[in-house]
Formats: sequence, structure tokens, C-alpha cells
Amino acid sequence: MFWLKVFRFVALGWGLFCSLLLLGLGAHALSVLANSNVPTPAWAGLAVATAVLSFVTLPPMLVIDLLRTGAFSSMIVVELAWLSFIGLLCLATGGAAAENAADFWVTCSTWSPASARSVCSETSAAAAFGILGWLALWGYTAALLVLLILHANRGHYVWKMSVKEAGFENGVPPAGGEAKAHEAAELNAGQVPYAYPPTGAPYGQPTASPGSPYPQV
Repeated sequence: MFWLKVFRFVALGWGLFCSLLLLGLGAHALSVLANSNVPTPAWAGLAVATAVLSFVTLPPMLVIDLLRTGAFSSMIVVELAWLSFIGLLCLATGGAAAENAADFWVTCSTWSPASARSVCSETSAAAAFGILGWLALWGYTAALLVLLILHANRGHYVWKMSVKEAGFENGVPPAGGEAKAHEAAELNAGQVPYAYPPTGAPYGQPTASPGSPYPQV
């Protein structure tokens, strides 16, 4: 199996795992702080939204690609756009949580009730898994984009195909794209190549017959 297919499965699986954790952390923070005097952090709602979008779209992308060929959701251009968007949401969630976590180290002990204090440690966890999910998804999209550009420069345009159809495992095609049929055809065994114009007397000049000193008209 080509390494990009394995990378794709691992990246999307890890993205789903991080989304599951973000969903739990964000939902718990929202439920705990809903009836308290502590303001609800922005990362909690963003984490829930990111997780919902991931679970609605990423599993169908994996399943449909396994069961069908040529599906719209499996096109490389669609994967690049959507996975980049999900990765950006993960980065935004991790960045917002990291910003809150930096402010919670001093004021965490003053939170009341006691159940709200757990949000401090959960904020740090949300920051970590948000950034890890972003790294996995954008790492895969960056590798896919590099391969797509390399193949496009050689005339092999596969952005409307899926990863399993693109033929990346065959390597980068030679310069100039796919050879034309008449350029790639080889001479049959024993065939002697001909030259044009034919060798001998120039065209239009009379040829003298053997034994006659004069040309025949």
C-alpha cells in the first residue's frame, strides 16, 4: 500500500480522535460553567462545533472512499479544501484554549464551585489536542499538495481523482506528461528504419540505364 494512503487513514483517524476529546472537553466546560459566575470560554463552543463538523464529514469520507470509486467527497481538491478547513478549526480551538490556559494558572484556585476548577486542566488538554489535530490534518494536506504540484508540473493532472485513483505509487511521471502513442511506439523486431528523401539520384533527374553512356529521355 502506498505510504500516502496509510498517512491519509492515520491523519483522518487521529483527527477524529482529537475531535472526540474536544467534544467531551468542550461539552463538559459548557455544562459546568453554564450556571456559574465564571464566564464561558470561547474555546468550549468552538471545540464542540469543530467536533460536530468532524464527525459529520470525516467518517463518511473514509467509508465512501472504501466502498465507491469516483465519489465527489473523495476528490483530491475536495479533500484539500475541507481537511484544511477542519484543521484550521482545530488550530483556532487549540489557540483559544492555550490563551485561556495561560491566564488560568493564577486564578484557577479561586474558581467556585469546585467542579468549575476542573475546567482549568481541561483547558490545557483542549489546547494540546486542538493543536495535535491541526498538525495531523495539515501535515497530510501539505504532503498531498506537494505530490499534486509535482505531478501537475509533469502534465499529470489528478486533482479531480481520489488518492487511490491518482497513481501516486507509480512515482512522478517523466517530463512532458504521458508520451504520445506515436512517440512511445517502438519499431518491430527486424524492421529497418527508412530515411526521407530516399538516397540515390536527386528527384527529377533522369537515371542512366546500365550500359548506355547517355541518359534516357
